[in-house]
Amino acid sequence: MSFATATYGFVGASVLVLGLAASAVFWSRSETVIDEALDLAVRLRTEAAGESFARLLPEDWVDLGFLARAAGGLEGEDIGNLLEGVRGDGSRMSWVGYADVDGVVLEASDDLLVGADVSERPWFRNGLRSGFAGDVHDAVLLARMLRPEGGDPLRFIDLALPVRNAENEVQGVVGMHIDASWAEQTLAETGRMLGIDLYLINAAGDVVMTSGNTAPAAGELDLLTAARAGTASSGRETWPDGREYFSTLVPTVSYGDLPSFGWRLAGRIDATTFRPGLNTLVGSAGVALAVALVALALLSVLFVRIFVRPFSALSDAARRMADGEDVYPPETGATREAATLSVALSRLQARRSGSSGT
Repeated sequence: MSFATATYGFVGASVLVLGLAASAVFWSRSETVIDEALDLAVRLRTEAAGESFARLLPEDWVDLGFLARAAGGLEGEDIGNLLEGVRGDGSRMSWVGYADVDGVVLEASDDLLVGADVSERPWFRNGLRSGFAGDVHDAVLLARMLRPEGGDPLRFIDLALPVRNAENEVQGVVGMHIDASWAEQTLAETGRMLGIDLYLINAAGDVVMTSGNTAPAAGELDLLTAARAGTASSGRETWPDGREYFSTLVPTVSYGDLPSFGWRLAGRIDATTFRPGLNTLVGSAGVALAVALVALALLSVLFVRIFVRPFSALSDAARRMADGEDVYPPETGATREAATLSVALSRLQARRSGSSGT
């Protein structure tokens, strides 16, 4: 093997070893970095979504508090007008009503359910005692009145407060039925804006709203088990669709003095979300590596010609001198060693020529 071949071999082997080591470190570290980035992204985005969603209802809670205070000093039509004003155009609030302590609806928006007995409804029973925020549920009494043509079942979110008279005695309950589809649409818009899938989960571990098209059933995910326990959770998990996601659970969705609905909010992001960016990075790294290899090859050729070839020429001259040829070693100053060897060979050749003349 020549010196030049050994040099090329050494450079090639070094590049191979360094390349393999760098690739191993890059791939192992890139997976860790992506996992950490996805975990942080889904946690921060879900927390932001939870706070944003929780801010939707306090305004209604404040309006209900005003209504409860005002209803204590009003009667009949005046209460009805106030209920209509609080309800607005009905785009988000489907029904607002006032029932006496026996559970009979005395006044209501659009006169819906006036005279009906709501004493067994959770919003009334709980509203008699204190402020109440009720989980998402299907409409029972209002379904046929608000949607006589049928279709998808109506779902409501309930808010209720006791109405007290001047003596601070409870004289009734005011309640609101907020359209859950409006809240779910808002949740979906928040999820699209943040780039994650969101799932609103009740205390039983059931998904009551989602920003996507499908929702996992209770018991299908460790995340839903954590939701029933009300504990924070995050990590990579395989969902029922067979794909891996990074998901996190915000154990409480609340804001201000609004009573708790018992909601938790889960967010998920596809584990391959940053993969296109990584592929782009790998492609860029590949181009940079190719350019570096070409540059290294050119530098290796230049190194061999400047520093290695003189030794090859001196080696050839020494061989020819040993064979008895009258040659003069080439002069070179590429390196100190090459120059020293050239001078030594020249002196040996001069001695040899002197001895032959004598």
